[in-house]
This record gives sequence, structure tokens and C-alpha cells, in this order.
Amino acid sequence: MSGLIPTELHRYSIGDISRGLMAARKSGERQPAISLPGLGDGIPIRSARAAVIVALKALGMPPGSRVGVPLYCCPVVFKAIKAAGCVPRFLDIDPETFCLSSEDLRAKRSGIDALIAVHMFGNLCDMPKILEIIEGKPVLEDCAQSLGSKLDGRACGSFGDIGFFSFRSGKYLSAGEGGALFSENKDLRERISELTAALPVPTRAQEMKHLIETYIRSKLRSRPLWGLVGSRIWAIYNHKTEFADKSPLVLGRIFASDLATVRRRLPRLDSMIVSQRAHAEYFERNLKLDLRMLYREGPRAHYNRFMYPIIFPSTEQRDRMAAYLRRRGVGTSRPYEEVITGADEHYGYEGDCPSAEHTLRRTLVIPSYYTLKPKDIKHIVRSVNQGYSSSDEARGTLP
Repeated sequence: MSGLIPTELHRYSIGDISRGLMAARKSGERQPAISLPGLGDGIPIRSARAAVIVALKALGMPPGSRVGVPLYCCPVVFKAIKAAGCVPRFLDIDPETFCLSSEDLRAKRSGIDALIAVHMFGNLCDMPKILEIIEGKPVLEDCAQSLGSKLDGRACGSFGDIGFFSFRSGKYLSAGEGGALFSENKDLRERISELTAALPVPTRAQEMKHLIETYIRSKLRSRPLWGLVGSRIWAIYNHKTEFADKSPLVLGRIFASDLATVRRRLPRLDSMIVSQRAHAEYFERNLKLDLRMLYREGPRAHYNRFMYPIIFPSTEQRDRMAAYLRRRGVGTSRPYEEVITGADEHYGYEGDCPSAEHTLRRTLVIPSYYTLKPKDIKHIVRSVNQGYSSSDEARGTLP
């Protein structure tokens, strides 16, 4: 199915390889800062997962520290917490935002020493309320999916002690890999700078390998190869790879090629967000679904609308819709559902996040990224509406 629309944007061209090679040849020990929107200079690093480790070390968290983190989260965050010598303590979410539940945080506050507030799908946690509840304990903001999102006019990453960002393929900038850390606290910023400066610098051979892998991966996850072979390869990888072995952690400096790509694409971020927000608004106006299945932007928020999730009444309905949409040439994803069992087996999850579990089992993400054409967006809407409004849907089956 060569026309299958991927759920994520993986964007990397021969031109990106050429410019990456030039950047790698010119790279030195000192890497320039990344100008983060609404914040200022961010400190570049190999990846957001590496940023979690550096941030916890910069905060001076002692071994065994309990770090609160939402269960509804990319599981690599749990792995990074453990790699930093800390222990994840799982928190529930508000299903209306997919973000941290302030009520659950209040109930579990005494059992955590620090907090990672994950801004899921570009939505933002209610940071003022969270900071009030946490009462001075260290707070990290996971802005991996929320670059450019704002709450009360303030950019994400400006509320907590440290914010960290991701630029990897599949995110807004789709730069291959790469991340950044930000802190307004001068002492923390100096410690972050010292820790990142001590990390290994990628070799030329590693840069070359990374460029080639990024290009191949991006092609396999884009049309037409995604529908022809890429989705099958990805499914096999997910099936055969153990939960704890996915997304390996590598501490290091950012690839020079990724840094160059990030700096080149960041000036266009605002226009990317405008387009993606327009797609989300079109979905809200035209999807003929129960309003409780859609999430909406709050009055204080301005989200980048990184992904567009739909919550179905049941897991079975969600899975039938996913199969139906694939037959219609629309790719979907069911992000992070494996964390329910993976967090139990590897990170001590005790089953005390019912809203997160319920939402994980019923959420389907449809494509919404800014490079989609109007005809793609209209096709996605028609397909979802046709699947949902079919006469069989009321009986729990899709055509």
C-alpha cells in the first residue's frame, strides 16, 4: 500500500545529508547554543533521554531518589530515571489533557523527591498548580513533544527548574536525533554545561553512520516505503524487541549534523505550528464523533498540537477503527500502551494509575503533521467519519 499515510513525520533528504557532512567536518569541541522559542539559549545534548540523566545529576539527586513521572509517557523516560540512579514513582493523568493529574500528585507528593512533568502530545501540564502542590521539590519539564507550546503566555520549559527538549525524527523538527536542556537558574545552568561538556564527542565515523541511518529510517517511515515495507519492519521490530531494550541510552554530545539541522529548521517552527494547529482545528470542526472522544485546547493554553489523539469507548472499537483506517490508507498509532506491563515488569509499577491505564488502552492517534496536504486531511476526516458512523459501529463492529 504505497499511499499509506504515516502517523509521524520523518523528514530527511539527500540535502540534509550533504549539509550534515559539511557540519561534521567543521565541528569542534565547542558547540553553539540552541535558541529555544520563548526561552533563550538551550544547551545541546545527544538526545532528550540523555538530557533526563544530566538534569537529575545537575540537581544532585542522591542514589535511590524517588522521581514522580506519569505512567502515560514514553518509557525511555523511566529508563533514563533508572540510569541516573533514581527510582520512578508513577503518577496518574487527567484523561482530558493526557497530562499529569494534579489530584494524584497531591495524594502521592510525600512519596516522591522530584518530579518530571511530561507535556504529552504538545498539551501542557497545569504547571502553576503543580508547582503549588510540589512545594519546592525539584521539577523537570519534559518538553520533548511540546516545543513552541505555551500556557498563560509562557513557553513550556520556563516553569520548572530544568526543561528538556527533543528534536529527533518523528518530532516537529525531525532532525535525526538531538536534544537540549534549559534552566533560568544560573547555578543549575553552569552544572548542566559542565556535565554536557564532559560527555564524549561523536567521531567522524559515528557521524557518517548516523547520517546514513537517519536517511534510511526516514525513507522507510515516509510514503511510499512506509506502506510497502516500513510499517511491517517496524511491527516486527516492536514484536521481537524486549520492552527494556528499546530506545537505547547513549550519553554524549549532540551530533554536529543534528545540531546544524536543528538550527536551520528552528526559524520555521512558528509556521509549522500554524499549519499543524489548522489541521487540528479542521479535525475538531469536521470529525463527527462524540465530543468526549476529542481533546480540546484550554482557554489558558496555546498548544503546538503535536499529535491528534482520539479516545474510543473501548479497546475493541479503537482497534477496529485502526484496522479500518489502514484499509483506507490512513496510518495510526497506539502510543505507549506497552508501558502498562513494561512498567510493572521492569520499574515497579503498582497498578495505581487507573486513568492512565484506561486511556492508554483506548487511545488512537491519527496523522496531523504540518506537511500533510489538504486532500490528505480531508481523506483522514472522511475515513474516520465513515468508519465511526457505519451502521455496524453501534453493534461494536466496523466494516
